[in-house]
Amino acid sequence: MVDKSKWYLFLQGDKDALSCIFLDYHDDLFNYGLKLSGDKDMVKDAIQDLFLKLWKNRNNLNPIQSIKPYLLKSLRHHVLDSLELRKSWQRIDTEYESTQITYSHEDFLINHQMDVEIHQQVINTLNKLTVRQREAIYLRFFENLDFDTVAQIMEMNVQSVRNTIHRATQLMRDLMLHSIFLIMLQQTSSHILCL
Repeated sequence: MVDKSKWYLFLQGDKDALSCIFLDYHDDLFNYGLKLSGDKDMVKDAIQDLFLKLWKNRNNLNPIQSIKPYLLKSLRHHVLDSLELRKSWQRIDTEYESTQITYSHEDFLINHQMDVEIHQQVINTLNKLTVRQREAIYLRFFENLDFDTVAQIMEMNVQSVRNTIHRATQLMRDLMLHSIFLIMLQQTSSHILCL
């Protein structure tokens, strides 16, 4: 069933269409929510709350072009609202600096031959980016969304998203080059000491 037809049937009150939408996008929503909050239970609650609100408000909703960006953006609002309500984080400002997007080893399917030190450095480098940069990188490269969709979800203009991702990738390149140089220097110096 195509996205538009699923959404149309859902708007008409078809519970099976809503279930199908839930099943199709649950994993993407859960992974994104987890990147935003780090709290599995809160994310599960936010997803359920999102779908309950969708069902209750279906008569007031409009047709949409693509379901996934709509749901990701809606979940983002639910998660940020939940974080604010729980008061376990500082006040969320316009940059959402309290949102903790972090990366772990599980986020990467890196070739087994890659040196463990370099693998760890990639993760460390990603975690040195700003919150907004990490979120943009996640949506663009881990969710494979285009710049327009990332901009829509993050409520930014497209050029700002492009600039954010460009600055993030430049910073990652610079940090990685520096780290690789240090690793090579360490390996070279330890090799010289062994001679």
